[in-house]
Amino acid sequence: MNFPELTSIKTKRQKLGIKQLELAFKAGVSQSMIAKIESNQMIPSYDLAKRIFLTLESLEHNNEKSCKDIMTRHFLSIQANKKIKEAAELMKKHNISQIPVFEGKRNVGSISESGIYNKLTDGIDKKKLFESEIKEFFEPPFPTIPSSTPLSVALPLLRTINAILLTDNKEIMGIITKSDVL
Repeated sequence: MNFPELTSIKTKRQKLGIKQLELAFKAGVSQSMIAKIESNQMIPSYDLAKRIFLTLESLEHNNEKSCKDIMTRHFLSIQANKKIKEAAELMKKHNISQIPVFEGKRNVGSISESGIYNKLTDGIDKKKLFESEIKEFFEPPFPTIPSSTPLSVALPLLRTINAILLTDNKEIMGIITKSDVL
C-alpha cells in the first residue's frame, strides 16, 4: 500500500477539522506523538504511519456524503410492454432524458432520448418505432448500487452511464443522474 508523504498528515487532519488529540485517540496513539510526526521531530514506523493514514481515510469517508443524500427518491420508470411513444412523451413532459425500464419490479433496461434518436437516424420508420413496445428497443439497465455507497464511488460511474439506481435491502429506493450531482 502506497501512502502519501508524512507531511500530509497535518494537512489532512486540518482539512477534516479535527484536533491532534482526536486523531491520536482514533489511531490509538498519544497526542504528543501526532504533534512530533507533524513537526517532523519523529519518523513513525511503517505500521504506525499505516494506522494513522487508514484512520484519516476512514474519517474522510465518514464525513463524505453518500448516494442517498442526493438521490431522487420519487423517480419515473416505465414497464417494458409500454409503447416507445409513451416513454418519449414522459421524457418530454418531465424534462428528463432517460427512464429505467422494468418488468414488474425487476430492472430490465433503460430508454433514453438519445437511444430513440439513434434509432430514428438509423432509418427506422418513425411511426413503427413509436408504436413498438419498449422491450423491443431498450438499452442495458442502469447499474444498481447500495444507497449507502459514498458519493465519490458513484461519480466515476456517471462519466460513462446516464444514471445509477440505488438499493436498500435489494429494493430500488432512488436514482442518481448527472443533474442530481450538479
